Amino acid sequence: MTMKTMTRTAEPQTTEEAVAQPEQLTQRQAEQLAARRLTNWGQTLATRTSDPIAATALIERVGIATLYPTSPELPNLLHAYTGDPTTQPTSDWESVSGDIYTWRWILGRRQAAFYTSLIRKRPTLVSWTLLPAVLRLWGELRALDEAYDAGAFSKGAYQVAQALADAPEATLTTGELRAAAGFPTGQRTAYLKAVEELDAKLLLAKVFSEDDQEMRHALVAVRYPDHVAAADRLTRAEALEALLRAYLPAAVYAQPIPLARHLHLPEAELRAGLERLAEQGQARRIAIPGQKGVCYL
Repeated sequence: MTMKTMTRTAEPQTTEEAVAQPEQLTQRQAEQLAARRLTNWGQTLATRTSDPIAATALIERVGIATLYPTSPELPNLLHAYTGDPTTQPTSDWESVSGDIYTWRWILGRRQAAFYTSLIRKRPTLVSWTLLPAVLRLWGELRALDEAYDAGAFSKGAYQVAQALADAPEATLTTGELRAAAGFPTGQRTAYLKAVEELDAKLLLAKVFSEDDQEMRHALVAVRYPDHVAAADRLTRAEALEALLRAYLPAAVYAQPIPLARHLHLPEAELRAGLERLAEQGQARRIAIPGQKGVCYL
């Protein structure tokens, strides 16, 4: 009896597997995409942001921008002002960094954007259009008592938040807030830790006074109730889609690994959002030389 040799042929790819294959970019193509990103972010001499009015337009276009360079995956006002992505921030008031610090007050007084400490706990400006999505993704939307009882923040943070909730004018200076929250002189570190907790939950709003250089504080839920209500109506998936739809056009491409890290979002969640855009035909899967994993264009 003879034995026939059986040859196993490769199974054809399913449609899903074929679609999932990213387009491999050349090094030149990757460099062209990076150049487009810098152009869109105002980080070229031809497209630089010359003043606070132009900065307001930039924030509205990109959705989220940091004051100073914090992440290569996100735009910032310093590089947009100089038109040069290599500009290093300094502590010199008589410099471009000092100019940007002044812009913080000008933009804040004009309420050009929501000012917070979001990206890597550094000064960040969020467009009003994108704010509901940002609050849904990073904010604490539960009532203060409910969030505190659930362990969302410490007793010290709760004291600060409650002091603002009880404030007759709804805003307090730093000195007034410390006194009302029970953080007398000598407890500055504990106070700052409490404020940092609330900032991380996007519960505090910074209020820029027209009359002096002292920043005030308010509760986001009190100062921006419509944005909080809009955030509460969103699912996380909807909020993430809004964020990515605002991000991708100007950023040109998304690199999930560093972007998720700098946004402090789970990489799997970010990738899932980008995959949904790809499935809808709103993004393309690409492979960028030197970058791990699938990226999106």
